[in-house]
Amino acid sequence: MTHQAKTAKARGTKIRSEKKVVNLLLVDPDHSLVQAISQFEDQRIAVKTKHVSSLTEARQLVLCGQYDLAIVELNLPDGSGIDFIEELNRDKHAIQSALVAKDPTVDQVITSMRIGITDILKRPLDDKDINRCMQAMLAKQSKHQDHTGRVERLRRLCKKLNQARQDVSQQVDVLCNDLVMAYQELACQMQQVVQTSEYSAIIRDELDLEVLLRTTLEHVIEKVGPTNAAIFLPSAVDEYSLGGYVNYDCTADSADMLLQHLADVVAPKVATREDLLHITDNDTLNYWIGDDAAYLADSHVVAVPCRDEHGETLAVFILFRDCNEPFEDASVEASNAIGPLLAEALARVIRVHHRSAPEGEDWGGENDDYEDWDIDLGFSDDRDFDDEE
Repeated sequence: MTHQAKTAKARGTKIRSEKKVVNLLLVDPDHSLVQAISQFEDQRIAVKTKHVSSLTEARQLVLCGQYDLAIVELNLPDGSGIDFIEELNRDKHAIQSALVAKDPTVDQVITSMRIGITDILKRPLDDKDINRCMQAMLAKQSKHQDHTGRVERLRRLCKKLNQARQDVSQQVDVLCNDLVMAYQELACQMQQVVQTSEYSAIIRDELDLEVLLRTTLEHVIEKVGPTNAAIFLPSAVDEYSLGGYVNYDCTADSADMLLQHLADVVAPKVATREDLLHITDNDTLNYWIGDDAAYLADSHVVAVPCRDEHGETLAVFILFRDCNEPFEDASVEASNAIGPLLAEALARVIRVHHRSAPEGEDWGGENDDYEDWDIDLGFSDDRDFDDEE
């Protein structure tokens, strides 16, 4: 015999020798049934019997241990065997039971069937009847265990499926939120493309500085609504002058002072920024502008540095109006989109005017790059592009 065959044979012997242990509770004052049960044999089952003579002892054993089968005498000194078995079933001990009786009545048999008793053994006891009863109880107990195991597996699977459903639901929620955000961003981008395309088409071939600024302000008013708006152009290093403006709700005297303040204080600060400045409260206004913030108190401000492709600020575009009429997000995005397009148009105007300048005129020496030019793009007189014009 080969080594593998010997191993397989030994393994088979071990498997056959390992029987399932079943605990049997026997409640009967008569000891004759104990001997009969001990004669019961099954190749797969090993019966471990605990024998007591009263219901009081039986109840104590049930509380302290786990039993699979129970054979109970019908008439016991301290109670009825049927009542005890019904008590076991009511407390869900999952014990398969049989009743022992000398001469059970029809009502007792019906009651036994109703409460789930597997069999009734009649005295005097017969070995065949005992074997049949034991086999019936074991089969019912095995079936019950299989059913309980399937239920437990199904419960675990349902728990896993429920967790998986929750995980998938959370992932779907995240994906839906991402899709909503992506759609909103795409819609904003599309709106911005439409707006920038429209503005680009308007100023594409415009080479007149005054017309360019006027057209820009008119386009902004059309998109943003009534607002104070001003464009400031560099006149010297860190100095800006008014190129054009729209007066919405300022008096003539206060408008002059405010525009000068914006040119002297606000425009240089905005020109150094890389991105748009949106101010919606006085605390932020004081932080960015400082002591001169009183000119714009209780206002919402949108300020855009108009930078060309070289990063040079060729204009500063400022919108402001009362805080009771705040700028919508779409208006802020539209203003931000205009910044680089206006800078590109101003750079084109500078290049054209440079090429058309008379020979010998000083435009910054031999360097033709407009980054080094010191040109005053502001108007000598403060031209008013307000709505009344």
